[in-house]
Amino acid sequence: MKLIVKKTVALSGQVSPPGSKSQSIRAIMLASLCRGTSVIKNCLRASDTADAIRVCRAMGAVISESDDMLTITGRGLPLDMQTERIDSGHSGLTTHFIMPLLGFRKNPDHPVVLDCSKQMRARPIKPLVDALCNLGLQIDYLENPDTLPVRLSGQLTGGKTIVDGTTSQYLSALLFALPLAPDDSEMIVNHLQERPYVEMTLQWLSRQGIQVDHRAGGGADIWKIKGGQFYQPFHAVIAGDFSSAACLIAAAVLVPGDVILQGIDMNDPQGDKQLVYILREMGADIEIQPTRLRIRGGKKLTGIKIDARDIPDLLPILAVIGTIAFGKTEICHVAHARIKETDRIHSMFDGLSRMGANIIEQDDGLIIYQSALSGAQVKGFGDHRTVMALAVAGMIADGETVIDESEAIHKTFPEFVEIMQSIGANLEGEHATLA
Repeated sequence: MKLIVKKTVALSGQVSPPGSKSQSIRAIMLASLCRGTSVIKNCLRASDTADAIRVCRAMGAVISESDDMLTITGRGLPLDMQTERIDSGHSGLTTHFIMPLLGFRKNPDHPVVLDCSKQMRARPIKPLVDALCNLGLQIDYLENPDTLPVRLSGQLTGGKTIVDGTTSQYLSALLFALPLAPDDSEMIVNHLQERPYVEMTLQWLSRQGIQVDHRAGGGADIWKIKGGQFYQPFHAVIAGDFSSAACLIAAAVLVPGDVILQGIDMNDPQGDKQLVYILREMGADIEIQPTRLRIRGGKKLTGIKIDARDIPDLLPILAVIGTIAFGKTEICHVAHARIKETDRIHSMFDGLSRMGANIIEQDDGLIIYQSALSGAQVKGFGDHRTVMALAVAGMIADGETVIDESEAIHKTFPEFVEIMQSIGANLEGEHATLA
């Protein structure tokens, strides 16, 4: 699918983002590990959560879906696997979370194969594999070292290990799994990034009464987890997704108008809510209310330096914001944005350069100078965040912008085009036709 975007002169109205992807997948995984029935409302309905649901059904959970909620009945441990081969699809979070949980199978000596999409196969998993092998699992690469697919056998027993913190998903996956292991565990985590996502994981554990001890020192984080714990069924309402809302917020700031964003919670631990404070520092008119934001767009912005180590998903839209901000915007300490669905540092450099931006690619980020953008044919790189950010760029550019591989938005925000159109954005999706 191609996304065709033209300059938008004004935005107005009220919109709501979808439910948080990160919270939704954590809730689905947790509910599937309980013995009993859990109810999750406002769960994201997108391809990433569909991947999580499929994987949890393969682990034996019974999941029913309705328009506004999921009902999940788990059988507890050990997991009664329904298949010997699991496909985690495009979802990195699902892939990383499922790996340690496969160590709780009913027949741990009977191998199971974990595979994923071609895009996910390109992402490294060696740090997580090495950590899991120290904790009782046996994992063999089936094709290429350091990537899926893999064959897993053995039991996740607990113990001591070292975890790379370049992506917080490795640590969060282990924090979810190790309380269920028979033995106590200790993890040393080096170079921990994306700390708000770890706080999100810890919030779920705290609600369940799980015992986790954390201390930091000597440049590392040390986690001690008591084994033999268990999860109990729960009811939860998922907050709106700040990562998806980021493009709605940015568009409302960059284009003149008056937009209300509903269904968000500034007290939720999602790190990407930081965008609101970054934009206000740059000069945006954003009024924070208990469950919504009111944004009056078109105000003059000034470039700043942004440490994005905890908010890598914001790099694409921050780069777009930088093109309209007076002076220089520097996004730094976010080299790990290169190992997402695509290399987001390069994808945004490529797309914005094609549109005429004065932008410099660095090892760990981008430098962007205020620029006059022009419409162009740009690549979506199969990455939902890149596609949505370039769509916002197209809304402030002169002429027409065409973004390829825009079907990637279905990963986390299937309604992106329709919601943007509802407040006045000049964009539309064009599906390819067969000759």
